[in-house]
Amino acid sequence: MILSNGTIASTGISGLGDQTAAYSSTSFHGVGSMPLGGMWAAYGEIYRAQLWVGVVVRKLAMATARNPFDLKRQLGGNDQEPEVGALAELMKKPNERLSGFELWLWTSSTYDIYGEAFWLKLRDRTDTVRELHPIHPTNLVTHRNEAGDIEYLYGPNRLPIPERDVVVFKNYNPENTRRGLSNLEGLRMTLLNEDASRRATASWWQKGARPSVILRHPKNLSDPAIERLKSQMDSNHSGADNMGRTLVLEEAMEATVVQLSAEEMQYIESRKLNREEVCAAYDVPPPAVHILDKATFSNITEQLRSMYRDTMAPRFELFESVVDHQLVPEFHPEGDVFSKFNMDEVLRGDFETRAEAVNKLITGGVMKPSEARPMFNLTVAGPEADQLYGNAALVPLGSTAAAPQQIDTNGMVMPRALGALKSTPALTVRSVMGRLAQVKADKPATRAKLVEEHTKEIRAFFTEQRDSVVAAASSKAAALFDAAAWDEPLADLLTTLGAATSQATGSAVAAELGGKYDAAPATEWVTASATESAKNINRATADAINDAVAAAEDEDADLASWLGETFDGPIAARADSVALSRVAVVAGFATLLAGKQSGGVSKTWGVNSRNPRSAHAAMAGETVGIDETFSNGMNAPGDPAGGADEVAGCTCDLTINLEG
Repeated sequence: MILSNGTIASTGISGLGDQTAAYSSTSFHGVGSMPLGGMWAAYGEIYRAQLWVGVVVRKLAMATARNPFDLKRQLGGNDQEPEVGALAELMKKPNERLSGFELWLWTSSTYDIYGEAFWLKLRDRTDTVRELHPIHPTNLVTHRNEAGDIEYLYGPNRLPIPERDVVVFKNYNPENTRRGLSNLEGLRMTLLNEDASRRATASWWQKGARPSVILRHPKNLSDPAIERLKSQMDSNHSGADNMGRTLVLEEAMEATVVQLSAEEMQYIESRKLNREEVCAAYDVPPPAVHILDKATFSNITEQLRSMYRDTMAPRFELFESVVDHQLVPEFHPEGDVFSKFNMDEVLRGDFETRAEAVNKLITGGVMKPSEARPMFNLTVAGPEADQLYGNAALVPLGSTAAAPQQIDTNGMVMPRALGALKSTPALTVRSVMGRLAQVKADKPATRAKLVEEHTKEIRAFFTEQRDSVVAAASSKAAALFDAAAWDEPLADLLTTLGAATSQATGSAVAAELGGKYDAAPATEWVTASATESAKNINRATADAINDAVAAAEDEDADLASWLGETFDGPIAARADSVALSRVAVVAGFATLLAGKQSGGVSKTWGVNSRNPRSAHAAMAGETVGIDETFSNGMNAPGDPAGGADEVAGCTCDLTINLEG
């Protein structure tokens, strides 16, 4: 028994969302079906039978239901807090048979198929909403009663349901404002073409899996002879199992093919267009449903993000506004509480990107550590984390040590803003490529020049760090070296050098193979690799500085002088090994990419050093498939998968073969 708004109904609760025939004797009526070739297909049947409609609708439904549906209480200004009252519990468990996830899964799917979805508010005797139940659109008729009020008539018994007891989600309909319009309406011809293509293909296999033919006989045949000849032809050559059987013709008969081939009918192109039109109708980026024809290494991540930013965000706004307008006032005064789909999880970047962004927000005094810890599922860290800090030393804002120091030419100590680092001479990919063009065009000379360019720029970078650290030590600054502040300028430097290495190496390899190198797919990889290397290099520099500080204290030596000697000695010496490693890493990647782009099928490990590692010496001449790994588990010399010990100082190279 249903008790809603004082009305007792005999219809079972579990049947509210069941589909029945639509009723047409009403002022407002939802369209529930559309014609396809040879039949009249209900929207639900289209969802079941049309693959790409089902794929897109399921994608949107899962993307909707997976997001937490939060209720927030407005506290004033931008402040808000989670609402944990009766409505929040109702949204988590709408009724005994349905979870919150299932309710949104049903609502989103039904909305996309029928252009509308309905919830019934089930009340208790105090007129409080206790349960929510989905109602299938084809079970409802919308009309105005004698008083002019909107009523919904449910089921064959026309059970009246007041407007206040129904939550209505509807798509825009140009014909009326009470019923939604399905997106499938705009796909009439697309789905007709898809349906016709698939049925034609099925018929082709069932009736012959062969082109239709005309049999021509030089004489006039009687009707029995025609039927006998046709029956013989169909029995021997019709059906998929008879595909390819030999046709023998007698009495000077001729066979003429009259059916267009799949290629002539542009069958494949038509099917591809159909699926893309379905995506367009629902505003879903094709890569989001794994249509990767036009996806690239560099744009697929952004297109997947746009699924939530451009497609789901407006959709969520619609669902939220309906709940806020038709359900929230049942529990809270207007303006106190609002609903929100929480998209933080799906819009946030990968762990490394988030960690780097949060670090900058904390060290820049924008975010408290206590606010950042929940983003990584970390527990409360104590009162020290509940305050704002400045710079990587995490000095509390407002203290005298919050601003780094610098020394001017007159020896006076002056504050310097974090990140205001001395600029190095402009370096561009074009400038590096120009200098590479001056060497003879062979792999050893090009690689040597690339190592030289890396070494020169990295040494200049270390010199800049030396000047900053020595100045800080001389001024007795609290923080000598902020590794994080140097990450971005070093990553930019390594990215520029890496892009030039990729272009020079990849172009040379492609030219040898008779192909052309496209550096675009390597851009994101080069940037990520440079960012990671910059962090590792600066952390190693920080460790060397810490060791120098400890040694200076033990020897009671002047700290500034000791740090200067450390930079001039062991830190500067690292420039050579860093340069070799960076060239090896990027050159290996670019060589492999150019080989794949140019049709390479295998690759060979080459050893150039006179004193190579024993493991690398044993691999000299080893050849594997281009998509396989070598015996050491690496894809190419310089592959970071081998670890630092396999990459540092490596001068091995890769040869791409057009044959196995």
